Amino acid sequence: MRVTKTMLENKVDYLNKITNSPRRYCTTDNLIGHFCISGAYGGYELQRVCNNGGGVTTPLNTGHIPKKELYNLISAFIDGILFNSHAVYL
Repeated sequence: MRVTKTMLENKVDYLNKITNSPRRYCTTDNLIGHFCISGAYGGYELQRVCNNGGGVTTPLNTGHIPKKELYNLISAFIDGILFNSHAVYL
């Protein structure tokens, strides 16, 4: 399957939704927690806004990688979040 930038953006929008993070990037709102995609060096990277000045962290710590690889990693990240939110601790 060929992964497009739109597919990555849709996956990140879902990630923002399930984590109750801001879903739109807008400079007038509090963006802390917003997940977004950065493109550079021919690759893409998942970033998360960590302050009102626009600073970001890289939760997957991958650097800029091919779209398909990033898509698969974000999918696994989402699966981990969903599993953890539904886990029953004994």
